[in-house]
Amino acid sequence: MKKILLNLELKWHTFKVSYNHALLAGCLDHQLKVKLRQKIKYHEMKLMNRLNGNVPY
Repeated sequence: MKKILLNLELKWHTFKVSYNHALLAGCLDHQLKVKLRQKIKYHEMKLMNRLNGNVPY
């Protein structure tokens, strides 16, 4: 079960990074770009934590 949850979590964060990069590419508003960059950093950090084995299960 843990493997399934970990795999799902990895896919979710990977999707969110890609999605936010796509939004950032077409964004014109500076404040929104800042928020999108923060979201990208957050999901990349979560991905790295999970890949390095820092899973709180």
